[in-house]
Amino acid sequence: MKWNGKSRRFFLQGAAGALLALPFLESVRPREVKAAPPPRSFIGIGAWNGLFRMYGPDSQLMPKTPEQNGSLVGLTKSNTNRHAIHHGSLTALAAANDGRISDIIDESYTPYLQKMMMLQGLDYIGLGWYHHSGQFGNWHKTADETEGNPDMATLDVVLANHFASQGMPADLVAYSASSQDNNYGCSFNADGSNTTSRFDNPATLWEKYFGNSQIPTSFKELLVDRVLEDYKALKNNKRLGSEDRLRVDAHVEHLAATEEKLKNLGAVCQQTQPVVDPGDRRAVIRSMNDVIVGLIACGMCNSFMGWAQALLSENPDSWHVWSHAGYANDTDEIADPDAYTSLVDQSRAVMSDMCLDLVQKLDALEQLDNCLVACIQEHNKRGHESWNVPVIMFGSAGGALKTDQYVDFRNIAERDDEVYSRFGYPMNQLYANILMSMGMPAAEFEALNKPRSDGAGSPFKASSGYGVNAIHPDAAFDYSLGGHYGSWTGHDMSDWL
Repeated sequence: MKWNGKSRRFFLQGAAGALLALPFLESVRPREVKAAPPPRSFIGIGAWNGLFRMYGPDSQLMPKTPEQNGSLVGLTKSNTNRHAIHHGSLTALAAANDGRISDIIDESYTPYLQKMMMLQGLDYIGLGWYHHSGQFGNWHKTADETEGNPDMATLDVVLANHFASQGMPADLVAYSASSQDNNYGCSFNADGSNTTSRFDNPATLWEKYFGNSQIPTSFKELLVDRVLEDYKALKNNKRLGSEDRLRVDAHVEHLAATEEKLKNLGAVCQQTQPVVDPGDRRAVIRSMNDVIVGLIACGMCNSFMGWAQALLSENPDSWHVWSHAGYANDTDEIADPDAYTSLVDQSRAVMSDMCLDLVQKLDALEQLDNCLVACIQEHNKRGHESWNVPVIMFGSAGGALKTDQYVDFRNIAERDDEVYSRFGYPMNQLYANILMSMGMPAAEFEALNKPRSDGAGSPFKASSGYGVNAIHPDAAFDYSLGGHYGSWTGHDMSDWL
């Protein structure tokens, strides 16, 4: 059966099947039938940031991590077969810091810490120093396209194709805050071309999916009636065990409360086409979030990629100017206070308007737990260094990922994160974990990997992870990524972090 996102049958399945279906009953389950898990959704958000105090003792983004005797204070140190890593509970870290993680991840995030992961120390091994926009897997389009990395699809495209193979919607949505951003972005096809399903106006996105859809306003009541009919039939089933009978009774008693939640969900799917001033980029993004939540809740799309270089300025390159003007990384000093403040405010807006607002709306409709929202930074706090990168994620992808976690993959025993940034674990492994958390087998994405055109080798297990796994020549020497990963021979980047 082909997927039709606007048909009533598929809408009912996607929007409410998981919320109103009768509970799983072992006593009456046909032996050959297995319950299908609810669909998972991926939302990638590219953050064009760097050159500000993103991590360390004076961090404004990640948890503050003062060092003492080779360890990070307040975190658990665990030895691995590579190097020691540090980790801790986000809720505990916030409780020890006046209820907040940092200046940017403040008290407004507290209700969601148990559904968050914050990761530090991921390395873009396929990039050198000067590259941009490699956050989600296509590293060929980040420089002048001559550095030897082959074109590869970004994670949103890989997942859209995987979802299609599973009978789910094949759609993807790439979105930004301004039409001026459209020549940039993080969404690429396997041949390096820009994906075409790009939107900078939430009204246009709404019109594509909801403009001509015929969704009955009474569909929730019809679903309740259907469940009640099933309930009456089950009560007369002689095979229904006593424990399952109690479960069915409790489930139906809960329908009244559930129906109210479903009416809220129905309102999202029936939402009015958004009207927003295109010059108010933060309002554009928040309205875009409304439509994205509707698409997820109504089962119409499960793969998204967003970016916003022009959130605070009409010029999408302003963030780049602010980065290099505001912060002197060698001395850890603020060189231009105005530029530095603008860059931090840009990062705050990305986290608040693109991430937190979306997370709040997903969680209000009980959709967040089946999603993964991943915000990946471009550089570390030293400009154009493509390693030691922070990542902030929300949602557990249907329970595949452990949340309420801060994990610091940096090798604290080496370098200083001032003049010499520390190295950690390969970003390719995080990509693999994201794909696996969405239900994609490792063999499926490993088959998509391509070697560098110059034949550069790799210390890692062949074809593991996702993306080019040969270290870029710019960073292949002993005192850079080449030296750090020199002993990682055979490391499986498709393994769980």
